[in-house]
Amino acid sequence: MTYLVSSPQQLRTFLYAVGFGFFIGILYDLFRTLRLLLWNGKRAFLISDVLFSLAAGFFTFLFALSQLDGNIRGYALFGELLGFLIYSVTFGVFFSKLSDRLVRMLSRVLHILSKPFLYLYGKACRFFRKNVQKVRKKASFSVKKSKFHLKSAKGLLYNLRVRLSSETNANSRDESDGTKNESKTAQKTKT
Repeated sequence: MTYLVSSPQQLRTFLYAVGFGFFIGILYDLFRTLRLLLWNGKRAFLISDVLFSLAAGFFTFLFALSQLDGNIRGYALFGELLGFLIYSVTFGVFFSKLSDRLVRMLSRVLHILSKPFLYLYGKACRFFRKNVQKVRKKASFSVKKSKFHLKSAKGLLYNLRVRLSSETNANSRDESDGTKNESKTAQKTKT
């Protein structure tokens, strides 16, 4: 491993870095075009920029690993920046105008193609909404007109069984205590 790099090797690495920066510019325009196609807004802008930064950082790491044995050199980073700026000023302007036109044209075509489906979707929603309202009205009317309502909680079999078992428990306690049982039967016969 050499710590000092010769001048011809530095120049070659610098030119590779300029070309690599040009590639990073193309990558940025691809991310920009995908953002325009799929999403639009502040969140989409933030997400696409974060994803681009991660991708550019990863590719820069791979470039430094292959050309500089993993070392970070200022002239290589400056070469990448210079290549990115050259792309942005030359081909980037042309590519951004072309991608804007392509996105507008594609969105118009998709809008035209989606009109019949959106029309059918709207009709289906209105149809189902009307029918659901009719069914709700009929169901509430039939419940009001019904002669057989649900039983109240007092008359349910479970509650009767609990009530009967508690009464039999009370009677069995009374029978075990004979004096109380006689006084209760006497009170019942008086009334």
